[in-house]
Amino acid sequence: MKTQTKMKTIQKILIAALWVAGLVACTTDPVEQSGGKLPDGETVEGTFGVLRSAASADNTVRIMMTEGTGFTTSNFYYQLSQIPDSGLSFETKIDASKLDEWNEENNEQRLLLPETNYNFPDGSVISILAGEQRSEFKRIQFMAENLSPGEYYLPLTVANEEDANASQTINFLISVRARQLGEYQLNTNQIFVVFYINTGMYQPLLVDEYLMSKLNANTWEYAWTEREDGMRTIGNIINLNTVTLNYDAGSGRALLNLGNDMRYVLDHIDKYIRPLQDKGRKVCICLEGGGTGLGFCNLTDQQIEDFVAQVKSVITTFELDGVNFWDRNAGYGTVEGMPETNTTSYPKLIKAMREALGADKLVTLTDFEEPTEYFWDISATGGIEVGQYLDYAWSGYLNNEKDIQIVDPWHQGEQYVSTDYPRKPIAGLDPSKYGCINIPWYASDDKIPMDYLVGIFYWRNAGNRQSNILVYENLRTVLQDNFESTWTDSFKYGYTFFADDGTWLIEKNKWGMSILSDNEYEFNPFFLAQVEGGSGYNKWLKDW
Repeated sequence: MKTQTKMKTIQKILIAALWVAGLVACTTDPVEQSGGKLPDGETVEGTFGVLRSAASADNTVRIMMTEGTGFTTSNFYYQLSQIPDSGLSFETKIDASKLDEWNEENNEQRLLLPETNYNFPDGSVISILAGEQRSEFKRIQFMAENLSPGEYYLPLTVANEEDANASQTINFLISVRARQLGEYQLNTNQIFVVFYINTGMYQPLLVDEYLMSKLNANTWEYAWTEREDGMRTIGNIINLNTVTLNYDAGSGRALLNLGNDMRYVLDHIDKYIRPLQDKGRKVCICLEGGGTGLGFCNLTDQQIEDFVAQVKSVITTFELDGVNFWDRNAGYGTVEGMPETNTTSYPKLIKAMREALGADKLVTLTDFEEPTEYFWDISATGGIEVGQYLDYAWSGYLNNEKDIQIVDPWHQGEQYVSTDYPRKPIAGLDPSKYGCINIPWYASDDKIPMDYLVGIFYWRNAGNRQSNILVYENLRTVLQDNFESTWTDSFKYGYTFFADDGTWLIEKNKWGMSILSDNEYEFNPFFLAQVEGGSGYNKWLKDW
């Protein structure tokens, strides 16, 4: 008994040492094992083997999934304490007998994951070649199809039935969450709304209480009838900011900096993001400059490859829906020693990101100032048609003191199209994929939001609108500031003037404007001020 306990202690120490050392090969092995066997049954004196997960140091791996469809993948491998003289091969298996043991030891009531909900895309046999110390990575894939919400368990092992050594088993703990559809349906009709949320100030759940109704002006009946109040929530793409590209002087790397607030949100993704995705929204991270002088326009090919890999890791790990590029605040030309900007780096970055993320994830672009002004010119972009690698692009011009700036590359020079920010079409991008309008919040002054936004109607009424994409400034809640009494009108009238079935005639008279419409779009901010015990300000400010 004492010998057995001693051996287990030694094994645990060895496993820990392997982890700390990065599982580097040992030149000597002071531990002697008499008669020990690896899982394939071959006696290897003085050699220990460890079945390991690439996602966990203690062989307990937590997998999160949402009921319905979709899958997630985890990598595992086998590691020896020293290099064997000959190759080894053995098969992994699921040991269902470990379920009761796990539940008893951990006071849980998990179910064994059904066979139909996992597979081994690379096969279940582990091989270690002669002269190698570690096997190649193998994948186990978990599928949510027909899997009810609950807590599941799957023990992956190479141990013999009589071997209780924990180092030979990976415990997968699978949590399947129910979809949180909420009370309000996401409006997917007619207008494709893009939102930004500043995680340094707000919880992303703020977006769920952006509620709108559509009322038939002739019958006074709601057009969206699934609820008595006629309301739906809106927002098809949610871009979370701020995530920055930073520069590490020591290594010369371009580093993805999530920041403390974004890290917190991602670490609590089931609370802050999954409910938004459950309704059909796409939740993406917005990538910006970090003020270091290095940005999307002056990266080397090596930095691009490295940075893309970092972004992909975050998108994959947290099951986000893509990225939005907005090249601002990079600090070009302000930091000594940084390379000059060029016209090929940014297109290369976009192309590399698309190729890395694949067609299932979104790659979007905010068209803004010098970094994107040459995207029409294929000769300047190194032959890259940037639009071929984008799902959507939209204007990034926001000015709270000017009439709405309609950035329309296809109708430059026409009335109501911005002359302050002239643009040319992005090469390879269909007009239906470009959002010409980004609506700011307008404060109360001598003009009301309707006056600032009326150009949207005239531009749209002239037949210039070619896409359904409408973008808004960073979302806000009810706050005591200069926008308190007007931000709801900024939101409502921007939406109403943009919609085909919104306003169809505006008449100006001595009393102001008269709007004629077959439908009334109403934005209801009531819930954004409703808190426990009554109403107030500052709801949905970050709670961490």
